[in-house]
Amino acid sequence: MKLSFSEFCIDSETAELSINGNKVPIDERNIMLIQLLADSYPDYCSKQTCLDTIWVGTIVSDMSLSKLVSDTRKIFCKAGYDNALIQTIHGRGYRLDHSLGKQLSQSSVTDNHVVDPPATVTEPSNQRDTYVERRKNTNPISWWEIFAKVLIALLLVLALVFQFRLGGVNSQSAVNTNYLNATESTQTLGRVLWIDDHPQNNLMEKAYFQALNIEVYSTLTSEEAMVLLSRYQYEAVISDMERHGDSLAGLKLLQSMRAAGHQVDFYIYTFEDEAGLIDTITRSGGQGVLVDSESLYEQVLAHF
Repeated sequence: MKLSFSEFCIDSETAELSINGNKVPIDERNIMLIQLLADSYPDYCSKQTCLDTIWVGTIVSDMSLSKLVSDTRKIFCKAGYDNALIQTIHGRGYRLDHSLGKQLSQSSVTDNHVVDPPATVTEPSNQRDTYVERRKNTNPISWWEIFAKVLIALLLVLALVFQFRLGGVNSQSAVNTNYLNATESTQTLGRVLWIDDHPQNNLMEKAYFQALNIEVYSTLTSEEAMVLLSRYQYEAVISDMERHGDSLAGLKLLQSMRAAGHQVDFYIYTFEDEAGLIDTITRSGGQGVLVDSESLYEQVLAHF
């Protein structure tokens, strides 16, 4: 069976990946992963489905799947494939990149998924759209997610009321000094500042850190983040890339931080590491671009 795209071809019989005429060996599980994502597109494939399909009859953790995805990306990269391959749907699963998924039209996909190579148009790498964060999705929201969002909103309102009673909230910041200190446990190991205009996307990750006695403070804007950085000490800063319609908000925040003398480690947590994004963040003084929760945990926990 062959899975063919304009950029590469996978032959499961010979276990080979062909890119630009070069053939490299590829493991059966790597092939199964790409095939599974192709079968699921345009939907994402849940982590559990991947585990049940690729490791039949074997009990493995999400870490095994995360490593398989990472290894697959590396195999393609070393073989000469420079474009995006697999998208990480945070906390849910994985999906074939849109540029490949577009080739899986109903008219061109056979039972063996052999796709006639279409004409492709390469966009300039310096376009602003290169860095547009795409992990905000429009998937239907279940009733419990709605309930969770409403509950979070109520808690935020109560927190603001509490801040006012303690002496008022600074006009530039949504967090009061007394409130921040009052909420920290004596078991707290340190602080993480998280900037994201869709904080509901990161509830699982925040709960993970808080379970380890790492306080996570959230804010929606770069302006509030700069105020907080001037008042408190943080072991790490996590930011999304696109915010409030600005596709470079995360990068601009990093540059503002470094210009103001804030040297705390900075990470972009986004949908996928676009070509050139890692180099851009590194050149601006950032520590990395992370696309899955396992990598995020590893990098942040290293500070504690």
